[in-house]
Order: sequence, then C-alpha cells, then structure tokens
Amino acid sequence: MAREIKHVFPGGNTSTGFYSFYEYILDKEIAKRIICIKGGPGTGKSTLMKTIGKTFFEKGYDVEFHHCSSDNNSLDGIVIKNLNIALLDGTSPHVVDPVYPGAVDEILNMGECWQEFGFEKDKDKVISTVKTISKKFKRAYRYFGAARNILDDWSAFNEDAKNLNEVIKIKETLKKQILSDLPINTYGCERHLFMTALTPNGIISFKESHSKSYEKVFVLKGGPNTCKSDLLKYIGEEALKRGLFVEFYHDPFIPERIENIIIPMLSIAIFSSNEIHSIKLTNSTEIDMDALLNKDILLKNKDEIDFDKTQFYFLINKGLSSIKEAKILHDSLETYYIKNMDFNKIEHITQDLIKRIEEYSNH
Repeated sequence: MAREIKHVFPGGNTSTGFYSFYEYILDKEIAKRIICIKGGPGTGKSTLMKTIGKTFFEKGYDVEFHHCSSDNNSLDGIVIKNLNIALLDGTSPHVVDPVYPGAVDEILNMGECWQEFGFEKDKDKVISTVKTISKKFKRAYRYFGAARNILDDWSAFNEDAKNLNEVIKIKETLKKQILSDLPINTYGCERHLFMTALTPNGIISFKESHSKSYEKVFVLKGGPNTCKSDLLKYIGEEALKRGLFVEFYHDPFIPERIENIIIPMLSIAIFSSNEIHSIKLTNSTEIDMDALLNKDILLKNKDEIDFDKTQFYFLINKGLSSIKEAKILHDSLETYYIKNMDFNKIEHITQDLIKRIEEYSNH
C-alpha cells in the first residue's frame, strides 16, 4: 500500500474567533506518545516537526501534517500514523499541556535552546509586537463576524427559494448509494478537523489533495444555506450508526457547519464547493444544490443578493488583510528569537528525538 501524506488544519480563524480541534489530532487513549513543544516564535518548533515528519515518511510511515491557519506554511503538529505518535505546538493560541504526563504525553521545551540574556534589550519590542498582533487578530475576527451577518442575509434569500422536498430526496438517494448494504450496528468513531482555512495567504484548502486518496468522490455545489452541511451531517451520522469511522471537516468560516466528510473504510469523500472555497474535481460526481432553488424567487431578489455578495467578500478580504498584517508582525517577532537561538542544540534535540521515535517502533 502506498505511503500517505495528509494535510489538514487543526484550528481556524473563523467568524467566531479562533476555533480549535486540537483534541482530535491524536486520541490520547490510543496514543503511544504525544510531545507538546513549548517555545516562542522562531524557536524551531515547525522546522523540527517538518524534519521529523519528512524523516518518518521516508522511512515508510504515513504522516499527517497539521498546518497553522495563521501561517499555512508552518506546522501546528504532525502525527506518525502507524506509530500513534504526535508532536504538537503547545503555545498560544492553542495552549496544550500533558494530560497523562509520562504515561502518554511530555513537554519538549525549546526555550532551553535560547540565550535568555539576549532578550533584555528587545523586551519592550517583543511585548509591544505581541500586543499589536493580538489586536490585528481581534480586528480580523470583527470583520469576519460582520461578514457572517451579511452571509445570514444572503442565506435568508436562499431559504425562501429552497425546495425542501427535493433536498430530502437527495439525502435519501445519497444514503442509499453510499450505505445501502450496511446494517445499523455499533456506533462508530468520529474525528473533527478543518480542511480549509482563512490564512495570511488567502483561503487555503487541501480538498484537491485529499480527493486523490479515495475511490468515490462527490462534490456538493451550492451557495449558502443550500443544505450542504445538513446533508453531510446526515450522511456522516448514518455512517456512524453503521459502525464506521467518519472524519468531519468543518467549515472554516462557520465552524458549526460541516464542509466535507470522509469515510475511509468505504474509500468515499464528499466535499463542498461553496461561497468560501469552490472546487472543480475531475473523476467526481457533482451534485448541484443550487438547482434546488426557485429561480424566480432568486431573480426577484437579485439586487439584494448581489449587494450581499459584494459586501460579504469585501469584509472577508478585509479580515484576511488583517491576518496578513499579523503575519508580517509575527515574522518580525521571530527575528528577536532567531538571533538568540542555539541552532546546533536544536539539531541535537531533533536527531535525539528521531532516535527516540525509532525506538518506539520496536515496542
């Protein structure tokens, strides 16, 4: 079987603020080891995780890369699937501490690699920059919150135009197509993450790379409030009732909504193509949820809908700009740490950690 690299987001910048699914990175009940990495920006946490992830992928293991929504080129965590070992960034905004210290999890302190006295002259700059970054994120979340209100108005027009009878038919047809041969059984297991995120580099999604891993791929195409999330929840819950493991990937803007689901045992993935992130996948079955809307009602409200669309994307882009500004400040913050780091010591820690993980593979 081919080795697999999976890319996901464990947290997101949403209309409700920062939203975390960190507890689903690796179940502590099955984990062999969870290493919580502590340290400031620029202390090598992400680089260490990338190195270890790449090393163990090359050794033949499946690896998950959990990306940071505030810098999608950096990592918040990795999971070496076959070993049930995870490394996590345990710093703000997703503070993680050991729950079963020693037995399951431990702390790796990257602060041991910095020269503490080197920070003295930059103390005020560090404090000021951290405070400004926090303000930038709060501003982004206010913009996203305002965009949510506009989206609710846009959604209301689609609600009036929706044919619920046709929605029910699609739900039942899809359930029959996917789950018809499977009886109700012991309740399955579930996992919750993000596949898409609002980042400094715009709206980034890993849907396309995920789609290549599954035999049957469906795409639900439609605007807001066209029952995509409801349909995904329904199929996911029905699969759980049949004892299947289901991965629920949440909407990056409204995290209580579902954007995609994956049922690995059936090699089935169902994605949304929506107002936040649209996709066109080859070798997929597309279901047009917009076709369930009454076109006459939409036409009657066209001017109001067009206004909502314009305002919605304007506010989303304002929020994204604020996150980008926060990222620029974060990069400047890293410089205060980088110049005070002992990178030879970090390399020693990295190689030592690789050896330790290799030993776990023998147990």
